[in-house]
Amino acid sequence: MKKTLIALIALNAFAVTNANAAADTNTWYGGAKLGWSHYFDGNGNNDFNDNLSNATDFDTSSDNVGGGVFGGYQINPWLAVEGGYDYLGNMQVEGNNGVAGAKMGSQGLQLSMKASYSFNENWDIYGRAGAMAYRAETQQDGNTKFETGVRPLAAVGTEYEFNDNWAGRLEYQWVSNVGNSNQIGITSDVSTVTAGVVYRFGQNAAAPVVAEAPAPVAAPVEPQRFNLKSDVMFAFNSAVLSPEGEAAVRDLFNRPEIQASKEKTTMVIGFTDRLGSQNYNLDLSTQRAQAVANELVRLGMPAQNVQAEGRGSSEPVTGTTCDAVTERQELINCLAPDRRVVVEIAGVAVQP
Repeated sequence: MKKTLIALIALNAFAVTNANAAADTNTWYGGAKLGWSHYFDGNGNNDFNDNLSNATDFDTSSDNVGGGVFGGYQINPWLAVEGGYDYLGNMQVEGNNGVAGAKMGSQGLQLSMKASYSFNENWDIYGRAGAMAYRAETQQDGNTKFETGVRPLAAVGTEYEFNDNWAGRLEYQWVSNVGNSNQIGITSDVSTVTAGVVYRFGQNAAAPVVAEAPAPVAAPVEPQRFNLKSDVMFAFNSAVLSPEGEAAVRDLFNRPEIQASKEKTTMVIGFTDRLGSQNYNLDLSTQRAQAVANELVRLGMPAQNVQAEGRGSSEPVTGTTCDAVTERQELINCLAPDRRVVVEIAGVAVQP
């Protein structure tokens, strides 16, 4: 069972995709869960030295209520870091033939990485892997003992997005070897199956449409476009602005037409050539566009007016020019015009 669970989590972690059902990047979320806990693979050292399931002097009641609260930070569309408090319920160990029984309960604080794979805009599956700092307690013959430690945990689950802020979650979680039998008499794996709700903060929901009096007709104006060569701005496979790149952005910022348009919407768009995977190119173009946008804001452009997006290799300008080129370095050189960052300054002209 443990190997299967770990394999599922690894599959989730490596199946990288744009997780549309996940929270927006760089936002927080929180939630609560409630369900069923199950203790298994229990071992002890008081009146027995084997697995509880094999002991003839004991019967166990291993199922109880479990639940908890959690919160997380969405690092990118498919990866988040998550932590929370888990109540793992308790297990009753009933003694037979005059043998004393016992009770074991546990709870803990957990921290894990969460990788998601999206099936559509509303539904995804995920895997979590991390560790739990637990507190385990046993009661036997009127005596109470407790012990603390850190153990690995793993989980798989699915989330369904009801709207931009609310989602539902169903999850299976496993924690290994909770409790130290040498200190409290029992150690056991603990699994939980829970259902929960998630609230996502700061999502970019569309503003509601409000009926208002007719406004002046705005005629669109062709945006001003400025092209920056990625090969000059960044090192190969890098999204960190080079000194030459910083100088190029500074020269662009100081141009009179940019200074006159600082209060207008500025869109920074990153593009790549067709080499490499679609997901990698989209991610690289987004990071490069964001790096240029951050530099413009640092130089003095209002942050609320600057947006960044990546379009990967979706809009090449070389067309079929390089189709006959087969040598890789020559192809890289031929596709150079496709590797670019475009800065667009938008505006409207209002007609009476």
